[in-house]
Amino acid sequence: MDNDLAALQEARDLLQRARVAADAWATFTPERAWSVAEAVAAAMLPKAEFYAEWAVRETRIGKVSDKVLKNRMACLSTLDGWRGVPLGGVRRNEALRLLEIGRPAGVVVGLSNSTSPVATIIFKALMALMTRNAIVFSPHPVALQCCGDAVREIEAAARRAGAPTDAVQMLTRPTVDATNALMRDARCDLIVATGGTPMVRAAYASGNPTIGVGSGNVPVYIDRTANIAAIAPMLASDKNFDHGTPCSAPSVLIVDRPVAAALREALSACGAHVCNEDEAERVQAHAWPGGRFNPKVVGRPAAEIAASAGIRGAQDMPALVVPLAAPEVGHPLLREKLSPILGAVVVDGIDEAIKVARMMLVHGGAGHTSGIHTAEAEQAVAWGAALDYYRVIVNGSTVLGSTGGETGLAHTFTIGTGFAGRSSVDGNVGPDLLVNWKRVAFPLPGGWLGTRGADCAKARPASSSLPTSAAPAVSPAQSPAAEITREMLRVLAEELERVR
Repeated sequence: MDNDLAALQEARDLLQRARVAADAWATFTPERAWSVAEAVAAAMLPKAEFYAEWAVRETRIGKVSDKVLKNRMACLSTLDGWRGVPLGGVRRNEALRLLEIGRPAGVVVGLSNSTSPVATIIFKALMALMTRNAIVFSPHPVALQCCGDAVREIEAAARRAGAPTDAVQMLTRPTVDATNALMRDARCDLIVATGGTPMVRAAYASGNPTIGVGSGNVPVYIDRTANIAAIAPMLASDKNFDHGTPCSAPSVLIVDRPVAAALREALSACGAHVCNEDEAERVQAHAWPGGRFNPKVVGRPAAEIAASAGIRGAQDMPALVVPLAAPEVGHPLLREKLSPILGAVVVDGIDEAIKVARMMLVHGGAGHTSGIHTAEAEQAVAWGAALDYYRVIVNGSTVLGSTGGETGLAHTFTIGTGFAGRSSVDGNVGPDLLVNWKRVAFPLPGGWLGTRGADCAKARPASSSLPTSAAPAVSPAQSPAAEITREMLRVLAEELERVR
């Protein structure tokens, strides 16, 4: 059979099987679904190194040790971050007299990227399993084999734990047409899109509900009050993590002039190679030949990129720091790099720094992440207010801080970029976005506006059977015959729990 036709037929078949699996999932309790996710995470955790090595071998992108960490985080943090949070079932809000019933999306289409292929697969699969959704993956073609094996392992572990057959599947012929067919099909209830901008835009154009994310291009401003000795190792480590592939890795350092020389020396002391003018031109010519980005530098070691550019340096250099004397819109160094190449611009104060960051926004990264190192809280707030980045990491690692590792932001492998980045969500994507809530609203004296003068009790989870003691309080004056009996409410909760 023609490969293109076979890919389209496979897409249709996967969705049909996923529809059956999603219907079966709807009869599960949230507690049972959570136990399946726990079993899958436990099964995949010992394979973190195995899949990290495979991903690097197959894609030639990134660093094994860091991909091991990503895979482990996907297995552990995804569950730990949402433990105890209602992801379905029944919950009540006594103050607003609401009974809420969680409804899973149904069939989710998940796109995965080339830079974190297996970690993204694990993360999205666990999100789907935790929320009683079936998921069909379309992986990046350069990571097809490792992703395929990971999906088979996840699906087998889920079935052993009691999940419906075909709860987790993958397109084995991820052509553009087949992926578009997955996303446009009426049997697709939700798309969670991670990857390049064209594919994310295609997801939004599919006509189906989409949670899509945007690209990164992270400016980091170092002002004159920053602790240079403390931040230089952090910056070098951030740029070296998985050889610069995280979308939240620093892209350009914007350095206040009084501390520029000290930062240069500190970065050199950390092993980073700070290019002179001639070397900077060589790196630019290699990474952007003819002004177009060279994909062969993506996720490759800094020493390898340096050697290809004709630069001699230490084999273990964490980053190539490339100074830019005259930043202007259109300059390649102001773009996302997905490599250990780190731009550097010297400015006079925060106003000039903001101008450079706005130049970067022209090339991408809107709504994603920026960083600032300063001893003045007001400076951090001014930086955040002036720029369209929805995560501003203060005095910390943008790689770890943006994904919740060192900040109060939620753990994620999928970063929403909001209105600025033309995304439907502005926060860190988690499993809660894969559940909608039906709301059964009982009469409330004064209505919603009547509650604004007092603090409303937060919604709290209730068991799927909703014990009689959990029924919202009802006064005789508000309803004859107590409006709805506790027994009726219990039956209602049990029935609606099974309705998708």
